Amino acid sequence: MKDEIKVIKLMQQESLKVDSIHSQIGQDLESLKAELLKALNNENTYLDINTPAIENKTVAIPLNKKSFSEIVDIANREISHDVSFRDILSNDDLIAVNNKVNSYVETFNKKHQLDNWDYAIGGGVGLFCGILDILFVQKPPKPTILYSQKIDGLFNQWSQSAINNLIPPDLAKLLEKSCKIGGTDSRLAQDFISPISGKFNLINHRFKSLNHDPILACFIGALDVMNGTCTIVDNGSIKVLQTVRGASGDYNFFEALGMMIGHLASDVNTPSAIGNRGMGIPAPLMGLFGTLKGVKIGDADIANLAEYMYVSGYDARHFLTMSIPCLIGELLTRLLYIIKEIKCNKKTFVDAFKETLPFNLSRRFRMLLNISYGTMVAVNAGKIALTNNILNANYTMWITFTWHTFHSLHWLLWAKNTELQKYIDSELSKELNELQLKIDELTEKAELLPI
Repeated sequence: MKDEIKVIKLMQQESLKVDSIHSQIGQDLESLKAELLKALNNENTYLDINTPAIENKTVAIPLNKKSFSEIVDIANREISHDVSFRDILSNDDLIAVNNKVNSYVETFNKKHQLDNWDYAIGGGVGLFCGILDILFVQKPPKPTILYSQKIDGLFNQWSQSAINNLIPPDLAKLLEKSCKIGGTDSRLAQDFISPISGKFNLINHRFKSLNHDPILACFIGALDVMNGTCTIVDNGSIKVLQTVRGASGDYNFFEALGMMIGHLASDVNTPSAIGNRGMGIPAPLMGLFGTLKGVKIGDADIANLAEYMYVSGYDARHFLTMSIPCLIGELLTRLLYIIKEIKCNKKTFVDAFKETLPFNLSRRFRMLLNISYGTMVAVNAGKIALTNNILNANYTMWITFTWHTFHSLHWLLWAKNTELQKYIDSELSKELNELQLKIDELTEKAELLPI
């Protein structure tokens, strides 16, 4: 691009030289015309009909019939300093370019910025789902209640009924027998070859064993089954410990993964030996809070608080209960957003629907979701404060809000500027390509002209 800019500057200079010569010739012709008129008015006046001499005129460099590389060589000889766009553009040109860039920025912002309807949808749906959480989600039932006992909260009852029907006790026992995972299912501190510093027992072993996490089990759990180890959080540290029982068989990764998933399914809703609700597996990633040993919120240690919540019934079954308002919010937000895009922005259903797909969220729709979840957690924070009970915290709302906030901040603080620059470059490139096509067309027409 530097060569092209310098060639343009050379052509501008040569054009100015030609204009200067033409101007001088015009002045000389005017002078000659005056002499002729004077002669016509006075026949005795001596008329010098010699053309006035043009002295010290700089003749423009002939650039016709030269290749581009030859013109570049001439430009480099004539112009030794670097040339930028500002050197070849006039003030009017710079104003036009600035207006053009501003139009690109305006178009980009219009595509990605939220409008009033977006704010109304996000805030309205978030408030609605926050109220649903207040009305229909109660704190988790205690693990000591009977397995089939009716619990409080409409959504709590829905999830209880669904899980009891999906994984009844006989199926849970069958899965437990068929999916033996050996030392990976260690339940007491004595099950480890090496001593540990923290408490590890029948009540908290699933919380502290990362291989019992619904998400982490897909990797950590499978490796533990293969190696006969148990990955736990002990006193704030993650440790992979050798176990007394070792591996239950010689499995490859996918076989071990299948065994781990089957075992987790048996643990989700298994009644205790005396018919109580018992301890299920922890909510996704909740066991990782055990690594925050010593980190406090007020007077509460986060690791101890998370373990207290788990042993109080805050497990994967309650996670399903807490997810119901969020699921309603996800569906309702998408529905209203698609309707708004069709009505207000004249998009097709397919285009609007694509923006809301989980792995293809548009920047705009993710920001809208963030507003919705932000409103939900604000309402839930009020619920926690009024009841003075941390068990009323909606883990699903908070973890999803954190996820969308991370992506939203990444967009606003970094990715937005990068995407804007890419968009401007893309639009300017399109215009340059169109200009090049026009130049090529003019060149072809010029070659057909008679010389």
